[in-house]
Amino acid sequence: MEKGKNKGKHKSGETAKLKEAEIAELKDSLQRLQAEFENSRKRMEKEKQDFVKLANAGIVKELLPLLDSVKAAEKHLDEQERVSKEDALKGMETLKQQLGKVLKDHGIEKIDCVGKEFDPMRDECVMQGKDESKKDEVVLEELQKGYMLNGKILRHAKVKVNKL
Repeated sequence: MEKGKNKGKHKSGETAKLKEAEIAELKDSLQRLQAEFENSRKRMEKEKQDFVKLANAGIVKELLPLLDSVKAAEKHLDEQERVSKEDALKGMETLKQQLGKVLKDHGIEKIDCVGKEFDPMRDECVMQGKDESKKDEVVLEELQKGYMLNGKILRHAKVKVNKL
């Protein structure tokens, strides 16, 4: 009878050893998966950073003609004894249009807020004024232009708001 008892103990000992081995194998497998996951996460983060750098390179490349225009304007001003205010303003307007086109091509839009109701999601009130001819909480003046990038606020417009 005791022989049967030893066999049961022997089998349970083997089962325990098998379970321990199985647990060790699962732990090892889990550790490998965690390491692979962490390596993948790091690789994806680096790829994302590289992508952003390349995307920025595209924008910078499109801005280079604008820089060339600024340098040409400087050269023109150095060569001329007198430049009319009208000519200088035309040159500045051309530069603004070039820059505006590049920004628009990349999804950047100006926020139009003057005459509209103040919206704290779009505007930042930095001053208040009083104009009886306008409604309360209407933007009277834009002190700094605001911009959106693909429909999301990039920079809030700094505005003067009517307070009655």
